[in-house]
Amino acid sequence: MIDVARAANVTPQTVSRAIRNAPEVSEETRERILRIARELNYVKNNTASSLRGGNGKLIGVVYDNLMNVYYSITVDYLQRELRRRGYSLLAISLPAFKFGRETYEFALSHNVDGIISFLEPDGEIASLIKDYGVPVLLFGRRTEESNIDCIYTDDEAGGRYAAEKLIAVGCKRFCYLTESLNIACAFDRYNGFTKALERQGFSAPVVLDADPSTLEARLKELFASSDAPDGVFCFNDMLAFTIQHYLANNKIPPVKVVGYDNIQQEIHIPNRLTTIGTDKMRMAERAAEIIVARVEGGGAGSVSERQGVFLVEGETA
Repeated sequence: MIDVARAANVTPQTVSRAIRNAPEVSEETRERILRIARELNYVKNNTASSLRGGNGKLIGVVYDNLMNVYYSITVDYLQRELRRRGYSLLAISLPAFKFGRETYEFALSHNVDGIISFLEPDGEIASLIKDYGVPVLLFGRRTEESNIDCIYTDDEAGGRYAAEKLIAVGCKRFCYLTESLNIACAFDRYNGFTKALERQGFSAPVVLDADPSTLEARLKELFASSDAPDGVFCFNDMLAFTIQHYLANNKIPPVKVVGYDNIQQEIHIPNRLTTIGTDKMRMAERAAEIIVARVEGGGAGSVSERQGVFLVEGETA
């Protein structure tokens, strides 16, 4: 900015005003300054501007796995909705199981005005929000914390639909392939799945940990047993693709598979997956509405919204 001011023979403050389109700078002077700025390849420093103005209109989005296509799809929807409201999105991918102090402070170090997290908060986050004043919205997860907004899918219903579908196609023995049941949505899907099975007289499913370092060995042991499952409900579509790949590579007789997230709605994949879907675009729209309203106006009481789900028929069950 100093270089532009020197070349235009004005003060740096005048350059700043011209770039911000402030009314006290004449049109002739503004055009001359902007022309010189272009010639000098000047790019506005939004971070510095946000520090002066108090709101950089930046929302951090926190998730834990770049390999999960669901995050890419949903972050794209969030970016569109935030941009419509004049905000930018900063994607933050960290290998963290929970959304804790370190992740919250890392996001704050990038001058975000609000945070959308795909990771469940730990017990510290509620007090950190009070201390720092930067709001958090939990996406795809529910929480009981009073000052954290959340929008999530009806996970119990999704588990119920998966069980009903697998029963309808003749399955008798069941497995639930999932991340930790300590995650609320993973537990809720398990709960809905198990209750629906038990209502129909079936045993509770085998729960298989999706830890990638041990998954193949666990699958080998599971499908080598005499009571190997013939129906598998997966916590998400990426795990459903993983188990299909394992079954095909090891020539295991047909096993019915149901996923969750319906990422094939946005990505055209052959051999369509039977899965549980929801309106991801609508969820992103509501998330953007809620976090922007919280950043700009505060508001009393937390928002907790549950989105309906539906069975998507495919070729795998």
